Amino acid sequence: MSRKENILIIEDEEAIRSGLVDVLVYHGYDTDYAADGNTGLEKALTGIYDLILLDIMLPGMDGYTVCEHIRKEDREQAIIML
Repeated sequence: MSRKENILIIEDEEAIRSGLVDVLVYHGYDTDYAADGNTGLEKALTGIYDLILLDIMLPGMDGYTVCEHIRKEDREQAIIML
Protein backbone atom coordinates (compact mmCIF):
# COMPACT_ATOMS: atom_id res chain seq x y z
CA MET A 1 0.00 0.00 0.00
CA SER A 2 1.38 3.42 -0.94
CA ARG A 3 1.71 6.29 1.49
CA LYS A 4 -0.73 9.20 1.19
CA GLU A 5 0.83 12.58 0.62
CA ASN A 6 0.54 14.84 3.67
CA ILE A 7 -0.36 18.53 3.31
CA LEU A 8 -0.20 21.20 6.02
CA ILE A 9 -2.66 24.07 5.59
CA ILE A 10 -1.82 27.26 7.50
CA GLU A 11 -4.88 29.47 7.04
CA ASP A 12 -6.77 31.62 9.56
CA GLU A 13 -10.04 31.97 7.61
CA GLU A 14 -12.09 28.99 8.81
CA ALA A 15 -14.24 28.76 5.66
CA ILE A 16 -11.21 28.68 3.37
CA ARG A 17 -9.32 26.27 5.62
CA SER A 18 -12.20 23.82 5.95
CA GLY A 19 -12.88 24.01 2.21
CA LEU A 20 -9.26 23.17 1.41
CA VAL A 21 -9.26 20.30 3.92
CA ASP A 22 -12.50 18.89 2.48
CA VAL A 23 -11.28 19.01 -1.13
CA LEU A 24 -7.86 17.55 -0.34
CA VAL A 25 -9.24 14.73 1.82
CA TYR A 26 -11.79 13.94 -0.88
CA HIS A 27 -8.92 13.55 -3.35
CA GLY A 28 -7.02 11.20 -1.06
CA TYR A 29 -4.54 13.44 0.76
CA ASP A 30 -3.81 13.43 4.47
CA THR A 31 -4.14 16.93 5.89
CA ASP A 32 -3.17 18.83 8.99
CA TYR A 33 -3.92 22.47 9.66
CA ALA A 34 -3.19 25.49 11.80
CA ALA A 35 -5.14 28.72 12.20
CA ASP A 36 -2.24 31.05 13.06
CA GLY A 37 1.38 31.58 12.13
CA ASN A 38 2.94 30.45 15.40
CA THR A 39 1.10 27.12 15.49
CA GLY A 40 1.69 26.62 11.78
CA LEU A 41 5.42 27.16 12.17
CA GLU A 42 5.59 24.71 15.06
CA LYS A 43 3.77 22.05 13.02
CA ALA A 44 5.88 22.74 9.92
CA LEU A 45 9.12 22.32 11.85
CA THR A 46 8.10 19.21 13.80
CA GLY A 47 6.03 17.34 11.20
CA ILE A 48 6.77 15.78 7.83
CA TYR A 49 4.77 17.33 5.01
CA ASP A 50 4.90 16.89 1.25
CA LEU A 51 3.44 20.38 0.79
CA ILE A 52 2.59 23.40 2.92
CA LEU A 53 -0.22 25.72 1.82
CA LEU A 54 0.63 28.97 3.58
CA ASP A 55 -1.56 32.05 3.87
CA ILE A 56 0.31 35.37 3.86
CA MET A 57 -1.87 37.32 6.29
CA LEU A 58 -2.00 35.35 9.54
CA PRO A 59 -2.44 36.28 13.19
CA GLY A 60 0.60 35.93 15.43
CA MET A 61 3.19 35.65 12.65
CA ASP A 62 2.68 36.51 8.99
CA GLY A 63 3.23 33.97 6.23
CA TYR A 64 6.44 35.60 5.00
CA THR A 65 8.03 35.19 8.43
CA VAL A 66 6.76 31.61 8.74
CA CYS A 67 8.24 30.83 5.31
CA GLU A 68 11.57 32.42 6.27
CA HIS A 69 11.83 30.25 9.41
CA ILE A 70 10.92 27.09 7.49
CA ARG A 71 13.53 27.88 4.81
CA LYS A 72 16.24 28.23 7.49
CA GLU A 73 15.53 24.62 8.54
CA ASP A 74 14.60 23.01 5.21
CA ARG A 75 15.38 24.68 1.89
CA GLU A 76 13.64 21.87 -0.03
CA GLN A 77 10.22 22.00 1.67
CA ALA A 78 7.50 22.59 -0.94
CA ILE A 79 5.47 25.70 -0.03
CA ILE A 80 2.65 27.41 -1.90
CA MET A 81 1.80 30.83 -0.53
CA LEU A 82 -1.82 31.96 -0.79
